[in-house]
Amino acid sequence: MNLDDLVTSVPEAKLKAELSQWVADWKKDSSDVTRLYELVARWHGNTWFADSQAQNEFWANLQIFKQQAVDGLGGMTVNERLYWFGLFDEWDSLSKAEQERVRTKLHASA
Repeated sequence: MNLDDLVTSVPEAKLKAELSQWVADWKKDSSDVTRLYELVARWHGNTWFADSQAQNEFWANLQIFKQQAVDGLGGMTVNERLYWFGLFDEWDSLSKAEQERVRTKLHASA
């Protein structure tokens, strides 16, 4: 489950749109993957799902995402990092400066 899949796993449309905006903002800023996890965890902690089971499932998915994507960065190629964090499709259209920003964000600077 990559970042975009995590967002789409939210069953409530309003909450999904809210989280989607947080993630879209993160993709455009200069904060890194650790900050992303902190933002999503804080969003989850301040959000009330109508169904507590869905809320618990989202938290479990977030923890799996953290373990696989955030904590697992060290062994990943740049392409794998782009996939995990939903930045693969836009990579080729980015300027060199923007690509460097994304590399830094994903801890992939050479």
